[in-house]
Amino acid sequence: MSGPFNFLATGVGSLPFRDPKEACELVFRYLSEAPHWPQLPQANAIEGMIDQFAEGMPGVVEEGDRVYVRPLEPYEEWELFYEEYEAADLDFFAISKDRARGLRSFLDELTHRKPPPYVKGQVTGPITLGLSLKDEGGAAIFFDQNLQDMLVKLVAMKARWQEMTFKHLLPNVQTIIFIDEPILSSYGSAFMNVSREGVITALREVVDHLQGLTGVHICGNTDWPMVMEVGLDIIDFDAYNHLSSFVIYPNELKAYLERGGAIGWGIVPTDGKALEGEESAHLVQQLQEGIDLLVKEGVPKELLFEQSLITPSCGAGSLGEAEARKVYQLTREVSDLLKSRLVT
Repeated sequence: MSGPFNFLATGVGSLPFRDPKEACELVFRYLSEAPHWPQLPQANAIEGMIDQFAEGMPGVVEEGDRVYVRPLEPYEEWELFYEEYEAADLDFFAISKDRARGLRSFLDELTHRKPPPYVKGQVTGPITLGLSLKDEGGAAIFFDQNLQDMLVKLVAMKARWQEMTFKHLLPNVQTIIFIDEPILSSYGSAFMNVSREGVITALREVVDHLQGLTGVHICGNTDWPMVMEVGLDIIDFDAYNHLSSFVIYPNELKAYLERGGAIGWGIVPTDGKALEGEESAHLVQQLQEGIDLLVKEGVPKELLFEQSLITPSCGAGSLGEAEARKVYQLTREVSDLLKSRLVT
């Protein structure tokens, strides 16, 4: 872990704006220490979390409104994919401007601003992608060995490309890449028949390709001890709705923190109804109650403070613009209030 973080504020990814410059202005205004590039799904459907990162995938077939993936066909596409992977040709795995206008605007903003200590990127994780995309027979591609192998490598290289893009622009910046895995909220259900080993192995392979800080964002409850085994630097979760189901693992959390791991507390709600009337002081109180429970169970307070970040509970892409602004303002305010407690 690089840090200490001391309740550093950052974001998850998506915003509702259509103008990428407007989205970036919001990010830099409130998350200046660890800005992230904004995903803009309302501006363009191919900036959604599946289409945005499926670019460059071999075997994709489009038949009218139907899209599916074929293993090892056409051979030329698969051969090229693995040739470029073996050559570590990151340009081949770049996210194109059409699919990430927010990223290009973000990079331009970075060249005109004081370099921040951290820069955050994100990629849709292999499990969420692999269970969302289907093969010709309608089965999730994660369950096909060839397709899963390709998919994990695709995600890893797109994440690595982001790291190198940030480093090329700002050589001294510390990069953070989040692997977004919302589907892990369904882990253990009939819908998600993926083994514990399968989850850990897929995420570890992505992490092993990266040189900077790595994190996972899960906007729901899951098997947290399983996630702690992956070797991630940061675990970010929806603390607004699922704090109680996270703090029931004090021993595992203590071990994770002692290994240098950090927690991203997604304490600011991104549900429009929950957001109404919410105030930063109340959110701080809610989070403090969870932290106090962990301290009572033997988790060192200094580790919890030093190795914590503040984030929204999820992406804000489905909200209105005014609501998204409130989410980011609250995130900044909660971060500032908690930081003030470190020096009092």
